[in-house]
Order: sequence, then C-alpha cells, then structure tokens
Amino acid sequence: MRLVLALAGALLLSLICEKADAQVAREAFYSIPSETMSAADFLTGKKGTPVALAGQLRLAKTGPAKQPAVVLLHSASGPIAEGAPYEEWPKVLNEVGIATFAVDSYTGRGLFIPADSGKIAPLTLTRIVDAFRALEIVAKDLRIDPSRIAVMGFSQGGAAALYSSMARFQKMYGNASLQFVGHISVYAGCITRFRDEEDVTKPILMLHGTADDLTPIAPCREYAERLSKAGKTARIIEYPDAYHQFDAPMYRTAIKFEQGASARRCRLEEGENGVVLNSETKQPYSSSDSCVEIGFTGGFYQEAAANKSHEDVKAFLKDLFKLQ
Repeated sequence: MRLVLALAGALLLSLICEKADAQVAREAFYSIPSETMSAADFLTGKKGTPVALAGQLRLAKTGPAKQPAVVLLHSASGPIAEGAPYEEWPKVLNEVGIATFAVDSYTGRGLFIPADSGKIAPLTLTRIVDAFRALEIVAKDLRIDPSRIAVMGFSQGGAAALYSSMARFQKMYGNASLQFVGHISVYAGCITRFRDEEDVTKPILMLHGTADDLTPIAPCREYAERLSKAGKTARIIEYPDAYHQFDAPMYRTAIKFEQGASARRCRLEEGENGVVLNSETKQPYSSSDSCVEIGFTGGFYQEAAANKSHEDVKAFLKDLFKLQ
C-alpha cells in the first residue's frame, strides 16, 4: 500500500509538472525506500517502520554528461503546490546545469496537507533518513555525478538538510562511501541542540529571513557561530524583513495563523535516551510548555529576498560543484 501511495505521489507530481520548461530536458520518477521513526528512536539509532516514498528527478537541458544534483526536501506545506519553493527551485537550479531530485516525504506515509497537518511535526528527524536514502537512489542514475550531490531543504525539510550534515547521524543512517558534498537550509528550525552537533563534515549554507516569526533566525545564527568557532565551514545569509517562505510566490499575500502554535521562544536540547528536553526546565519538551506562543506568519513572498536567495544558492553551488 505504501508503494502504491508513493507511486501515486510521483504521478501527481508528474501531472503538476506537465507544463514545459525550456531548461528541463528530462524527468524521471523513483521509489525511495525509507523508514518512519519517532525522534527518540532516531536519536538512539533504532530501526523504524519501512516506507516507500517518491522522488522526482529533473535533469537540466544543458550541462555535462554527468550532472551535479541537489536533493530537495519540501516544507511542512507538503510537496505539491504551484508556486511553492519545491516547484520554483528546480527551475532556478536547472538553469545553471544542476539537476534536482525532489523527495515527497508525505504521500507514501499516507499524509496529506492540510488534513494531516497535526501529524507532521514528529517527522523532522526521520526525514534525515529520507535524505540519505534519496542520495543513494539518485546517485545510481547514470546521468548524475555521485561525487557532486548536495541537499537543500525548506522549513521542516530545511532542518533535515541542515542536521544531515552531522557526522553522528551519517554514521547511524548514512553510507560511509556516499555523502552529500554540501548542505543548504532555508528558514529551518534550529531551536534544538543535539549532541555532537558541531561535528559536521561538509560546507553548510543557511538562508533565513530576519522577520521570521515561525522559525526565528536567532538560534540558527547562534548555531552558525558555534560551527564557525569549531573551525567548520558554515555561513548564514540574512534577508532583512523577510518572513517564513519568503521564496514562495504562492504566498504573495501573507498567510497568518492567528491560533497556530509556535515554539519560537523555546530552546531545546537532546537528553538521555533520545528524550528532547526544554533547556529552561530540563523536563521533556511538551507543546504545552510556557515557551510555546500563539500566532505566526506561515508564508509571505518577498520578491527581492527570493531573487537574492536564488543568486546566493547558485553561487554556493557553483563553487561547491566547480562549475564555470
């Protein structure tokens, strides 16, 4: 059943993307074997429940015979939406000869937005496994250069892209002979401090709006500073007055969630046995903790910030992939 859902997701993606794009030469769809697990199980290295996800490969019209690629991890808004970052970034990257492999982390798990919005929060860490499995699948495509694959994620997917850089998680769930060469997070949540989080192996780029009131910039700024002090290659680029999903044209009018809960004022840390603690109380984190606040902006497109983020990412990847 999960495989059927995954393939159905791939079909939906193909229908959404039927419109021709001058820079996209070919598309392919793959099933991605992954796992679903709780945060505690993930952090303690336990096996999860097998699941089949779907991935869409888009190859650039121009470029080398073996193209560099970026694995894309969608936000909690889900994978399929016209004008979403998940749809915009393949066009941006294909233009400079970079293929993309967009992972649908929800359909194969039987999750559909907005109906299942309340069920997605626990998936942040398990989506790191999705990223590693997607890497293994796309690296097998003969048109992709397996030595030049990066990962990029948005919001919830951004956290997965960011923390997949940790050597600890790579050893637990990745493949020692196949690794991402770079990690890009876009408005990711950085409020949780994990053990050994400064032991990262590849360059990191974080993109964040200074006005984001869902996943605030301050914790990501602090994480970037800790990484830099540890001698790691990590940079955060700040977009003044930009909100969450500033790169999503579908949100030209700000989307306000007046009664939505945000952990923006919380600071969390990994405790014993995979338990995530409230850093202030030292008790297991709960959505009822006093640091949780109500009301946030879920998305607000800002063209100037979006355009600059496109250029910032292309510059990072051109250097990373050694492109002309």
